[in-house]
Amino acid sequence: MSTSILPQNVSHTVARAILVTAALVALAIIVIPVYVGNDARPLGDEWFVGADTYMRIVRVQEWWQGGQWYESVSARSNWPVGETLHWTRPLDIMLMVLAAPFWPFLGFHKALFISGVIVSPVAAVLSMWALVRGVRGLLDLRGQVILLVLFAVQPITRFYFLAARPDHHSLILLAFTVTLALLLHHAHSPNTRPHAPAWAGAVTAFGIWVSVESLTTELFALTALGLPWLITGNVQWLAALRRFTFAGALALAAMLVIEHPPGAWLTSEEYDRLSSVHVVLLALIALGVEAMWRTRERVGSHLMGRLITGLGASAAAATVMAALFPDFFKGPFGAAMDPRLADLWLGKIQELQPLWGTDWDTVMGAVHILGPTVWLVVWAWIRRQERQAGQGNAEKPKANFDETTLILILVGLLYVPLSLFQVRWGAYLGVGVAVAWAVVLQRLLDWRGGPTLTGTGTPILRVPAFVGVALLHVFIGALLAMIRPDVQPDKTTACKWRDLQPVLVSEAFGGGRPQVILSHIHQGSEILYRTPHRVIGTPYHRNTNGILDNYTALATTDDTEMRAILARRGVDFIVLCADSPEERHFLKIKGETMTRRIATQNAPVWLQKMPLPAELEEHFRIFRFQPDKT
Repeated sequence: MSTSILPQNVSHTVARAILVTAALVALAIIVIPVYVGNDARPLGDEWFVGADTYMRIVRVQEWWQGGQWYESVSARSNWPVGETLHWTRPLDIMLMVLAAPFWPFLGFHKALFISGVIVSPVAAVLSMWALVRGVRGLLDLRGQVILLVLFAVQPITRFYFLAARPDHHSLILLAFTVTLALLLHHAHSPNTRPHAPAWAGAVTAFGIWVSVESLTTELFALTALGLPWLITGNVQWLAALRRFTFAGALALAAMLVIEHPPGAWLTSEEYDRLSSVHVVLLALIALGVEAMWRTRERVGSHLMGRLITGLGASAAAATVMAALFPDFFKGPFGAAMDPRLADLWLGKIQELQPLWGTDWDTVMGAVHILGPTVWLVVWAWIRRQERQAGQGNAEKPKANFDETTLILILVGLLYVPLSLFQVRWGAYLGVGVAVAWAVVLQRLLDWRGGPTLTGTGTPILRVPAFVGVALLHVFIGALLAMIRPDVQPDKTTACKWRDLQPVLVSEAFGGGRPQVILSHIHQGSEILYRTPHRVIGTPYHRNTNGILDNYTALATTDDTEMRAILARRGVDFIVLCADSPEERHFLKIKGETMTRRIATQNAPVWLQKMPLPAELEEHFRIFRFQPDKT
């Protein structure tokens, strides 16, 4: 990793060694906790974090077996129709690349498993490397070390980079982190790093290729580059915005060509994955900025002229998008998802929950995720005081603000409201806050105020202040935990499907042939990974009918309705995790639902209970569907 402002007695070699050590510590903070309290052996037992991870590996396996680059249908899901996923290829490619070195020695399956374990930590390492390079103008060696540790302890950020979590969110966050680093890099020395905005545009386009969630990164970067020009009229920022938008539009067009077959390059109107919709959007933005560039001499000297030009370009792009793709403004889920799934499934996903409310879990989550944002505000206040006093880095006398601070403030202004709306956006917020937080802590290391120790002159309050700033939100969280009412949470079973796997692939289970299994939707992906069988429901918004049939079959009180669903889907077995969160949810539904009847040993006669080994009987329920029995 690179260094910049180093103590004079530290060589670059030693500095790099210190940074590498700090990065390894940060990586350990990210990787190790996922295995604490978990009996899965790292790189031993085939275990991943969450349903999406299993489905991702299944997707890569099917791609390798079928050899169809453009194929996005999983034939064994949503049986017998198949399921079309909204995912794209970048993470698939990265998994294959990381699996390649292990492949000749361990075989494809094991190599892909190892790749799945390490892919998100690799993205974390790349993010840390980019972030350290981007903050060299803000932080010296001490601050960079602090930043790496702070980056690793941000709760949602760390979750995205967990080991054994091959999920595209790690690549989305990598793209955001690199974009933020490039913008900070450019803001510190815009004259010596003129190409950084173009690279940021290409990286942001890559993020959109991974997931259209990265359109928020596009909005952030456009604002970060556009506001300095709007406020100051400094044409170098408009030039940077121009390079960002053109590079992004061209890069995204190239990625569309890679992702989609030629026949769909102009007609792939999809809102939840990269399509011509998003290429048109970035092209319109680039054309609007080009219009702003060509009229800069006429309007550039007046704030109102710049404002009118910017708003006009934005309005023109929005008007064209509304005319061509009106559903775009509904959002990816609003445009692509059946609204019945919002309350039935999507609204219950943990990472999509709001971060505001009065319950204790929400309040404590807000303290840990939003609490450190206070140091972003403190840093902005410090910079304001320094400008007023004529101190600090007054590099740009024509500006009434510091562009680097503006970029970090924009992270807070955009992602604090989004985090309150859905907790997952706290991952982005954590990256930006970690930078400002590290700057404040570095300033404390240099602070010489207050009473001092006799002889050394060391400020007595420096260490307590440092500890307080570093751990204030932790102390508040601990205090809240102490006064929190002693409410025992519902204890549910985390079923170990790897223990059931030998039963599901045995000759005794369906004669060793692929069977159709109905289970809770969040278990569908792991069943696909561990067995050759087929499933009905999986937790993805395009699998509308699979989710609805799955839910109806387990929630209905009508035997005829359930039998009809099972027969139409060709279900052979019902396999359920006993006392799981999903089962608890279905048991809250009033009436003699099928789930309640199964849980209370009152299943219909046409569901034959299958015996299991004693160690599995407590955790799983397996029933064979007998359509001819009444």
